[in-house]
Amino acid sequence: MVHGTQRGLKIWFRDEIQNTLVAVDMANLDLFTSIDSPDVQMYRRGYAAAIRAVAAAFGLSYSPQIDQARPQVVESPAWTRVPA
Repeated sequence: MVHGTQRGLKIWFRDEIQNTLVAVDMANLDLFTSIDSPDVQMYRRGYAAAIRAVAAAFGLSYSPQIDQARPQVVESPAWTRVPA
């Protein structure tokens, strides 16, 4: 998609996508660890499912933590390439 006169490849690197997903996962995990309620637990599970879906769209496999463990940045064992 081209906006106005700007053209470009619009390339995203795998580590940039990973770091972005980890960042939003960490923000949500902060909420989860601050409020202990069944509603927040359900919200966390749905949020984690959405992060996995976005990762899969980029050919990545990411398993957000459902418990209170902190997600790891980039070369974490949680990140693996999805076979083509």
